[in-house]
Amino acid sequence: MLKWVEIDLKVLARNVRAIKQALEPGTALMAVVKADGYGHGAPAVARAALAAGADALGVLTAGEGAALRASLPRPPIHLLAPSLPEEARLIVKERLTPTVDSLPLARALDKAARGPLAYNLDIDQGLGRWGVKPSEARAFLEKALKLRRARPGWLSAHLAYRPAQNMTEAEEKLSGFSALADALRRLAPGLKAHAANSSILSDFPRWQLDMVRIGNLMYGIYPTDVYKKRRQGPPLPGLGRPWQFYARIISVRQVKKGETLGYAGEFTAPAAMRVATIPAGYSDGLTMEPTEGSIRITSGFRYWGLINKKKAYFTGRTGIAHTLLDVTAVPEARVGTPVALHVRRTAANANLPRVYK
Repeated sequence: MLKWVEIDLKVLARNVRAIKQALEPGTALMAVVKADGYGHGAPAVARAALAAGADALGVLTAGEGAALRASLPRPPIHLLAPSLPEEARLIVKERLTPTVDSLPLARALDKAARGPLAYNLDIDQGLGRWGVKPSEARAFLEKALKLRRARPGWLSAHLAYRPAQNMTEAEEKLSGFSALADALRRLAPGLKAHAANSSILSDFPRWQLDMVRIGNLMYGIYPTDVYKKRRQGPPLPGLGRPWQFYARIISVRQVKKGETLGYAGEFTAPAAMRVATIPAGYSDGLTMEPTEGSIRITSGFRYWGLINKKKAYFTGRTGIAHTLLDVTAVPEARVGTPVALHVRRTAANANLPRVYK
């Protein structure tokens, strides 16, 4: 195999267990597996997360939900974005929990439902993508409660929070959302609420409410560094990265000082070099800005891969399906040697084989 993504499901399961243990008693954990499980493979990630204690799954669309339901017939699957009214039958058929912010969608769900159907009534807390305005929530709920089968079971919100930049505003929005949920429960007793994603859970752990929606933390990505500014450790220490992209070296050659490489001789060797070629390029997602701590950008936007924990810098311009690496300082690099590379998980080529550990 020339290139592949290796995914350690044991690491992911440990992350889920650590997150679950950090929650208040009675708070449910939604494992977010949208965008094919952030590129990890939604069915495999969902199974591992559920086995480790997740209570529900979250995807973005009805299409994603239906695809996941084919692999997992039983667990709750929430849709995190509103659907089109014409998708109501699919939502009912696949037993999905939709998100609603319009009466036409609520009525379509009510018409398609064969029995009680609970949905998320989404409140716009400033992100501006979708949702009912807080000032209009009570009137909306009063109209929605007139429907017989489709009724709100959850109140949801997605905050426009960027860690360390608008913490005061976020705290006010979370407090206001919680107060709104309390007020709306007078009309709909039993209505549950959720607003916390990974960054909210990390920076505002007291606002867990009835459920948290966790994506980044589950995949070992800390979405905030507020804890660093407080001189404390991460809010959930020890989370691991289950993802790693590898490509094997297919060629190694010696390059003389002054020799040019690449189209139109775009790179000139500053000294005698040893250069390796890997069959991976920007079609696989390479050269997008790394977020890994061990594989990142250095001064001058030089990318690198790792061979036995040694840096092999990209040389010249990355092609659509190949990249040159400077392996002068990595004498053990040879044809067949695997190179650890960074690609954004959701940008990685979907055709790359996923190998599960």
